[in-house]
Amino acid sequence: MGDNRKMKILVTGAAGFLGTKVMKILKDDFELIGTDRGSAKGNLKMDITKKEEVDFVFQKVKPDVVLHIAAMTDVDRCETDKEMANRINVMGTKNIIDGCARIKAKLVHISTDFVFNGGKGDYAEDDLPDPLSYYANTKLQAEGLLRRSGLKWLVIRPEVLYGYNGDGSERSFVQWVYSSLKQGKEIKVVDDQYNTPTLVDDIAGALGVLIKKGSEGIYHVAGPDKLSRYDMAVKLAEVFGFDRRLVKRIKSSELKQTAKRPVDSSLNTEKLKREGVMMHTFEEGLKIMKKQMGIKS
Repeated sequence: MGDNRKMKILVTGAAGFLGTKVMKILKDDFELIGTDRGSAKGNLKMDITKKEEVDFVFQKVKPDVVLHIAAMTDVDRCETDKEMANRINVMGTKNIIDGCARIKAKLVHISTDFVFNGGKGDYAEDDLPDPLSYYANTKLQAEGLLRRSGLKWLVIRPEVLYGYNGDGSERSFVQWVYSSLKQGKEIKVVDDQYNTPTLVDDIAGALGVLIKKGSEGIYHVAGPDKLSRYDMAVKLAEVFGFDRRLVKRIKSSELKQTAKRPVDSSLNTEKLKREGVMMHTFEEGLKIMKKQMGIKS
């Protein structure tokens, strides 16, 4: 690749929460071509479950790297509609892999912390996966396809994304807490599920660093704080000046969720730190989000 040419990256799921942020943050460093199921936000239309669409777009764009974000991420819906979850998360990824093989592109794949069973927490990249839900199972299957593909590949496992895009794409736990507390609604939040929440801007930035460095293999990309969902909600109330008494603690067994969740899927990010990537604490991330929303302290 010539020195003057920016690396060309094709992004799947470019209209989603992470995809939208990637398109904003990495646009100066790379030539980005966004794709999505619809053609929202000026993206190319490409349904990853349709092999012929994937092949057509890949041949037309001929990217150096494909950043595969598109997925079915509703954990409970994956449990009740396994056929669709498999079609999107496994077969869709297979279509992306085949497309990359044809044009010799590197594949960067977004996976999940849910590949672990949550029995111990602080999971490193080489810890043994043990998925509890069908969603996690499909994501692990996709990782397996990638490992066996013969492609150059990079897998990113993020955890509990939060942040602000200003376009309604932020369907996340933090967004739900924010809008509920803003309206003065009382919320019930579990205090026995632990995560390392991750600012979506940080994931986009980390992707930029790892892609530029030509990193391969698996990387955990997550914030430095291990918090329960309850801790997260209380911290958000403090940062945004909401009434923290609206946050009520419950046990996860009371939620009666369709899919089983890991109790502690917190991620170890030592490998990422060695690449020089530092992540914001949850409090710092919320303050960044607040600033982006134009809310004065």
